[in-house]
Amino acid sequence: MSPARDHLPQLPEMVRYRLFLATLHGAQAAARPTARWRAEPDFLIVGAQRSGTTTLYRLLADHPAVRFPRLTKGVHWFDVASQRPEGWYRAGFPLRAAVARTAAEAGEPAIVGEAAPYYGFHPYAPGRIAEALPDVRLVMILRDPVTRAWSQFHHERARGFEPLADFDAALAAEPARLAGAEAVLAHRPGLHLAHQHQSYVARGRYDEQIRRLWAAVGRERVLVLYTQDLEQDPGPTLDRLHDFLGISRRQVTPGRWNPRSEGAIPADAVARIREATAASDAWLRAELPTPPPWTTTP
Repeated sequence: MSPARDHLPQLPEMVRYRLFLATLHGAQAAARPTARWRAEPDFLIVGAQRSGTTTLYRLLADHPAVRFPRLTKGVHWFDVASQRPEGWYRAGFPLRAAVARTAAEAGEPAIVGEAAPYYGFHPYAPGRIAEALPDVRLVMILRDPVTRAWSQFHHERARGFEPLADFDAALAAEPARLAGAEAVLAHRPGLHLAHQHQSYVARGRYDEQIRRLWAAVGRERVLVLYTQDLEQDPGPTLDRLHDFLGISRRQVTPGRWNPRSEGAIPADAVARIREATAASDAWLRAELPTPPPWTTTP
C-alpha cells in the first residue's frame, strides 16, 4: 500500500482505493505545469504482483540516494493510464532540483524510480517503456507461482475485484475471463478487468514476461530476483539490487510489507498451477543465472 493510502480513514478497501486514485490524479493534474522540471525514472520495478514489489519499494525508499513518485509507489502510465500525455506521467515525479539536493545529501548520484507490478505482465507495457525511457533499468522479482496466485486471489477478494469465493472456481474461470484480452489491451487505455485482477495462473508464467522485457530493453538491463531469497537472505539480494542500480550498498532491516494470504492452498489448485507453469519454470531454469528456488526445494 502506498504512503498516501496509509493515511486514509478506515473505509471499505475498494472505497479507499478509489479515494486514493482520485487524490493521486488530482495531485498530478495540479503538478502538470511543472512537468518539464521533473526527473524521469532511472529504474522501474515491473513485477511480479504479490511477489515482494512493495517490500523492494520500501527498502529502496529508505536508501538516501533513491527517490520515488511523490504520493505513490507506482504511476502506472505504461499500463492502465497510457492514454494520458507524457507530462501527466512526469508530474508524478520529484523535481530535478530536489533530486540534485538528494544527491548532494547522499554524497553520490541519486536515482529515481517507480514500482508498478502490472508493467511486467501487461503485454504492451515493455514496448512502451523502451520507447519512452530508452536507458531505464528494470527489476523483476519472482515468487513461487502457487503461493503468488493464492496471495493474489485474497488480495483481489479484499479489494472487491474477485466475486468468486472459491479459489478452484476462479482458476477454472480464468481462461474464459482472459479470452481476447490482448486485443483489448492494445488500445489506450485498453482496460481489461480480468487481465489485471483475475489472472492467477497466467501471471505465474514468468517466461513470457521476461522474454518481452528482454526483447524490449535488452537482457543486460533486466535484473531478476527471487522472493524467497529476499525473505531468507536479504543482504546479498539487496547487494545485487544496489549494484544493478548503481547506488551504494546499504544494510537493510529485514521485513515484508503488504502480505496477503489465508489458510492452506487447496491441493487441486496446487496441481493445476504447477501443470500450467511447468514449461515456464523449465525455461527459467535454462535461461536465468540461478534456478527458481521453488523448482529446487521440496
